[in-house]
Amino acid sequence: MDTASGLRLGQPALRIATAPVNWNNDDLTDWRPPAPFLELLDRMRAAGYTATELGSNFPTRVEDLMRALIQRDMSLCGAYQWLPLRDPDQLTRSLGTLEAKLTLLHANGCRDLIIADGLTPERVALAGHVPEDGSATLDDAGMRQIADGAARTASLAMRHSIAVHYHNHVGTYVETPDDVRRLVPLLDERGVDLCFDTGHFAYGGGAPAAFVAAHAARIGYLHLKDVDGQVLQEAKLQRWSFLKALRHVVFAPLGDGIANVPAIVASLRKNDYAGWIVVEQDTCTGDATETAQRNLDYLHALVLQP
Repeated sequence: MDTASGLRLGQPALRIATAPVNWNNDDLTDWRPPAPFLELLDRMRAAGYTATELGSNFPTRVEDLMRALIQRDMSLCGAYQWLPLRDPDQLTRSLGTLEAKLTLLHANGCRDLIIADGLTPERVALAGHVPEDGSATLDDAGMRQIADGAARTASLAMRHSIAVHYHNHVGTYVETPDDVRRLVPLLDERGVDLCFDTGHFAYGGGAPAAFVAAHAARIGYLHLKDVDGQVLQEAKLQRWSFLKALRHVVFAPLGDGIANVPAIVASLRKNDYAGWIVVEQDTCTGDATETAQRNLDYLHALVLQP
């Protein structure tokens, strides 16, 4: 086993990483006391991870972040960024401030930026139960605006040798399987691929394992979550907000939910997937470090199966 990059079994390594959201959920700041930056890195290492996404409480000075990562033999795998992709003027201003983050990422060896169009009140209210008649979805022009904004972001990131991956997200206009289906070819035309989030796709009504099997070549980065089917059913029935569903721990430990994680991993390996697999469980019962370690152990055991 190569602990820095995943497991090698005669196939390309699976590069497994973690994310700060497993400990510090910026959307639910009262969920548990947030872990300070250095303590957070130590908890990640204690759980067995050697790579992480950038967190909101990480240092913004290149040297400070680099020192902390090197001291723990860790690497930076990616960073998440909300952007107003459908508003060209707002996007111009946002890209101006994004430059500093891209510099920070590149200097610390990170080559992946994950983006999503911003949350909107109307789609947040419909999270998990978007009408199938198309009455609350973007028209073709709106989808092209998202793709054009992603392309503008990718052009800037390319100057820092950083790839851009679009993230499907509950509460946005790219949540449902149909939303994703419509956006993917537009991204293809503009040289942007997906950060496919298995949990958000299932929350939006999709079958993530089937999507990965059919579209592995379009996925350059993966957020791996499992989903508690009973909690999701209740969230849809009661029309909970996404945040309320998180409080009820809608994302389950890997292997305990309906996302079919074994099939997802099998498809990735079959297609020689070389991107990052970032293990996420936004909220959990019990200790977050123990949960993160359990999820990593599950993945390792899964890969060791013939």
